[in-house]
Amino acid sequence: MQERSILFRRITDWTVRIVSAVSAFAGIVFLVLILFEVVRRGFPAFDIDFFTKRTGPFSVPATGMANAIIGTVYMTVLATILGVPIGLLAGIYLSEFGKDSAISTAIRFVSNILMGTPSILIGVFVYAMIVAPGRHMSGYAGGVALAVIMLPIVARTTEDMLNLVPNELREAALALGAPRWKAVLSVVFRAAQA
Repeated sequence: MQERSILFRRITDWTVRIVSAVSAFAGIVFLVLILFEVVRRGFPAFDIDFFTKRTGPFSVPATGMANAIIGTVYMTVLATILGVPIGLLAGIYLSEFGKDSAISTAIRFVSNILMGTPSILIGVFVYAMIVAPGRHMSGYAGGVALAVIMLPIVARTTEDMLNLVPNELREAALALGAPRWKAVLSVVFRAAQA
């Protein structure tokens, strides 16, 4: 009876492996075909005008993507300027100064909620707060939405990386007479970077 069970398991194992391999191969073949078709049809459109001309109406064939590229760069820079410093400061506070305080617990809770919030909800919220009252579209709203998305990720990553630094390094810097902020910036940050 046991031999039959082992034989059944082996047959099931090989069946699942073969079906998985065939499915993966079929998926890869279709992805390669789609990529080939996109490159075949899209490559002739790549020229200097594609990157330097503004996007025009759909009916005009000779338009470019310059405003989309520049807008993406502006929104990314704005999101970085808004989200990274606040996220770094929150992560430093959570790791170094507010270990188990009520404020740090609230910040972690809000950060976890924001990390789990779908980006479409954040976009709708920013739309309601920035775009709708002004009654015009704005790249700044996109930058703010990206900053809100980035903020909890930067804060939690900063906290996690600073928590990996051994406490002995902090204590050594403080024992040498460095102020707490200088110990964090000069010693803990460098150790977390490595």
